[in-house]
Amino acid sequence: MTGNYNLAERLARTARDRGWLDRPAYLVDSVVHRYADVFAGADRVAGFLSASGVRRGDRVLASLPDGIDLIWTILGTLRLGAIVALVNADLHPDELRQTAELARPKLIVADPRVAGVFDGATVTPALIRAEHGRVPAPAAAECGPDTPGIALLTSGTTTGRPRLCFHTHGDPYVFDSAFGRVLDLKPGDVSLSVSRMYFSYGLGNTLFYPLLSGSAAVLAAERPAPVAALAAIRDLGVTVFYAQPSFYARLLAEPDLSPLEGLRLAVTAGEVLAPALEADLRKALGGRLLNVLGTTEVGQVFAANSPADAREGTVGRSLPPFLVRLVDDGGEPVPAGVEGNLQVAGPTIAPGIGSASEAPRHGESGWWPTGDTATVDDDGYIQIHGRADDIEIVGGQNVHPAEIEDVLVQHPLVLEAAVCSTRAEDGTSRLLAHIIAKGDEADHATIRSELADSAKERLTWYKVPAEIVFVSELPRTSTGKLSRRELRTRAAR
Repeated sequence: MTGNYNLAERLARTARDRGWLDRPAYLVDSVVHRYADVFAGADRVAGFLSASGVRRGDRVLASLPDGIDLIWTILGTLRLGAIVALVNADLHPDELRQTAELARPKLIVADPRVAGVFDGATVTPALIRAEHGRVPAPAAAECGPDTPGIALLTSGTTTGRPRLCFHTHGDPYVFDSAFGRVLDLKPGDVSLSVSRMYFSYGLGNTLFYPLLSGSAAVLAAERPAPVAALAAIRDLGVTVFYAQPSFYARLLAEPDLSPLEGLRLAVTAGEVLAPALEADLRKALGGRLLNVLGTTEVGQVFAANSPADAREGTVGRSLPPFLVRLVDDGGEPVPAGVEGNLQVAGPTIAPGIGSASEAPRHGESGWWPTGDTATVDDDGYIQIHGRADDIEIVGGQNVHPAEIEDVLVQHPLVLEAAVCSTRAEDGTSRLLAHIIAKGDEADHATIRSELADSAKERLTWYKVPAEIVFVSELPRTSTGKLSRRELRTRAAR
């Protein structure tokens, strides 16, 4: 394609050219937002942002729940050629401020309940709505396929500090050529994603793939509970459903699963799918269940099973243009069937920045370590075994144990703390804290209660350990470092 690659403009132009403007784009409770409404709202937000001084290359931090205001904010920011940084509004206030320090936004668009947390210029969707139409939207900024447009937050793999991964105006079209072909969405499809749009998984499910295909998606401010998800699937005609394995485990506990019969596809990602849970899901969903793999750094799914090409116990095969390989700890490739560290190569990889002074898009090429250990069989199917680095994944969210351990060891009676994830019988993941207390006579029950209260006060909810156990020693490597791999092994026993 030649001309302007501005993603917001291209999506609007495609909707006009293909006659989608009167089609439903987003379903919010009883309200239907047509494609024409989506792009008109984005234009109004672009006008507001422009009047507020936002220019091409500036950053706008959006800390909003999933909803039409977030859709408008994303597209309106992109229309200006500015960069929208998507941040979970449920983060701890300290984490929200830390993210703003990293993003250095020109303007923050925040949910009213967190707007007062930020130090920089902050507006709410209500204020933007009140000003709608007063300033006309400027012409769409000229952007190339490599112009940064969206920034997503991820955990640092070594320090635990947050990083922003920047994806470009051209990246969604790469994603669509890869995983979009597997989904094969049509204008009659309706998508529902449990994963929120501040995750790369949820952003693709709710924004990229629907708007690129002329289909519709359900928007809900709150992450749906299983019973609400089943009701939405039934009442709104959902055909494509996305969730993490831990959510599917809770879903299967519901007494009436008949709404699942209306699904064309049920996609799972974000965590390792336990074999027992996969067996139960296949009883309910059959070949409609797609186990897939992606990362924030890649931006979307890069390996997937499909209805016509699936192998149980795997996340499928790599999707062109992405390539995968396994290497040993020394970086040398390992043969098929041998466990190794998974790496991916492709045109959308964004390693992320850890400070505001870094360039948003490094432009690095080559192989990116996903942090997973895996095996690949002779046919290219990938089986994920677990994490090779310190990052834990709980409820589809990246958690760095060091951040939690720093909180736990501040208790005066805690000598050492080590945190890892473990898997319950139903396949859900949870955090387990191992504590070495000071003194043989320490009151474990009191310490456990105080640690739980401290974690709830100082950490975002999904970082709070589900269980705290006391141990006499922690597993160590030959160099004396904590062996997280052994810690996970012990926790799984």
